[in-house]
Amino acid sequence: MSTKTRILGCVLGAALLALPACGNPTDAASGGGESITLVMSNHPWQRGIEPLIDRFEQESGITVNVQTFAEQQTRDKIQLNLQSRSAAMDVYMTLPSREGPLFASSGYYEPLDDRLVHAPAEYRSGDFSRGAIEGMKVGGMTYALPVNVEGPVLYYRTDLFEQWGLTPPTTVDELLATAAAVKSRTADVTPITLRGSAAALPFTFGPFLHATGLEWTNDQGVPTFDDPRAAQAIDRYATLAREFGPPGVINYSFTESSTLFAQGKVAMELESSNELNSLVDPGSSTVVDHVGVVPVPGSAPTVLSWGIAMSPFSEHKDAAWAFMQWATSPEIQLELTKADIAPPRTGVAADPAYTQSLDTPTRQQWSAAVADLQDNGNVEVGPVGANAPAMRQTIGDAVGKVILGEAAPDAAAAEIQSGLVSQLAGG
Repeated sequence: MSTKTRILGCVLGAALLALPACGNPTDAASGGGESITLVMSNHPWQRGIEPLIDRFEQESGITVNVQTFAEQQTRDKIQLNLQSRSAAMDVYMTLPSREGPLFASSGYYEPLDDRLVHAPAEYRSGDFSRGAIEGMKVGGMTYALPVNVEGPVLYYRTDLFEQWGLTPPTTVDELLATAAAVKSRTADVTPITLRGSAAALPFTFGPFLHATGLEWTNDQGVPTFDDPRAAQAIDRYATLAREFGPPGVINYSFTESSTLFAQGKVAMELESSNELNSLVDPGSSTVVDHVGVVPVPGSAPTVLSWGIAMSPFSEHKDAAWAFMQWATSPEIQLELTKADIAPPRTGVAADPAYTQSLDTPTRQQWSAAVADLQDNGNVEVGPVGANAPAMRQTIGDAVGKVILGEAAPDAAAAEIQSGLVSQLAGG
């Protein structure tokens, strides 16, 4: 009997999810005929979990209606469902580090702590890494289950670096120098690709800010962009994008960057550790055998976890909870490592079935970079507060002006400082 079958038997066999022990695993059939709707963003975890969902349907008798959209469309869809208190959505992907405070204060999350207390032993609810499960909480309450661990890393073309005698950079200054060296070697390969799209930019800009010794806010919760080091961080990031990035970089997020790298048109990519799978996919990548991975230069990475949450307006909460436990179970998270989804469970991360699968230099380097994220990562992708999405937009808009040559770094820093002070004051 598999772990996930026992989990489903426990969950669906207990009407109030409060029974202390499992009954017959065939009780899973009690979910027969029920259906739930899952809303996901186009994301590596989504691409990994979606082909597995038929297993859950067969074992539970629950139908999962999957809706997948581009990231911003997903956010809009989720927001509309929640604001209208619609029962049309049962489970959805969430990034608590972004919308957590707003969603929690608005009543857009179903609390999960009581359900976790009564989860079957096989689920191993205490096995999530501290950083992953803490990232699912707001005000000490758990509102989502972690599905991955990710953060910015630097991908690079090992063949080009070897050809040109370059070594992977470890500091921001070295990154700039390496980009310049690539540019001097050839006009046929773009030195680096990174995020320029305003809403997405803080994820990869954060390590540049933290590398100067600054946090988003000080101990009193005041933004730090009035410190001269913030303008320095903006200047370095914008210089990389403007002088060494691809045309149109101001519109780039992970999709555009990874496509460019996989096509062999760029020497370096500063992007999420989640993107490894698309870069080493033999069906779509031309550089499968030439991908190197190192921690983000500057030794100040960002680390976060996506999660799945339950809509408080769902009319199928037990079925939704059954799916959430299945999707984040040890067995399924181990299966997802085959799609290069870094596991948020410590037990899975140490499982020989996973560690022995890291059988290429690329995957071993990637695993080491992910370990660095978990050990040294800053869990804040921007200032924390109910206005987090708007604050990230403020940062991205101002840095974008410097990338486009429309503003000086110090002016952008002043614009960010003013905007964040106002937004933090507003909650």
